[in-house]
Amino acid sequence: MKWSDFGPYVLPHVIGCPDPTMEQHVRLAAIEFFRRTLSWREVLDSVLTDGTERVELELPSGAQVIKINSVEVAGHEIPLVETSHGLELSRSSPGSEFSFTLDGRVLLVYPLQATGVPVVVEAAFAPSITSTTLQDALAYQHMQDIAHGAIASLKRIYGQSFTDPNGAQEQQALFERRIATIAAKHSRGVMAAKLRSRATFL
Repeated sequence: MKWSDFGPYVLPHVIGCPDPTMEQHVRLAAIEFFRRTLSWREVLDSVLTDGTERVELELPSGAQVIKINSVEVAGHEIPLVETSHGLELSRSSPGSEFSFTLDGRVLLVYPLQATGVPVVVEAAFAPSITSTTLQDALAYQHMQDIAHGAIASLKRIYGQSFTDPNGAQEQQALFERRIATIAAKHSRGVMAAKLRSRATFL
């Protein structure tokens, strides 16, 4: 779905707002929404190692990685560490089993793997700043939520016919409430899934 398709949800609240301005604020609101809720999650297609520690991730179109949640190498989950710790380990313990990323696009996997080993990553995403669309399923589910954020930021623009500080506060409150609700709901779902996946039977 294009950012312009959010118009019916946003423009009636900011009469006179130019379409390009509306689209930019919708994009920014969507980035913030998914960055804070971590509700856009996907398991990426497996990527084969090339004999180096670098694994270039194939991201969804128009997306940026917000958080990598898990890394599997040849079907075995390996620890994911913070960037600074990963850099330290890569110098001091390159034979240890760990992974990390510098930029959310390239994963570094240790120890060094043979060529052709499959690597599967599960991550949370948000639209990139240059994105022109949002996946339909995500847009239909969160269009009104994102619209609240866009309306709030548009109403904060100074000196426009649609400038409305009080209205901005109201819309921002709705936006914050939905972010908190979706983030909590998703967190509970993830925790339950992890508990189920680790269940054992005597």
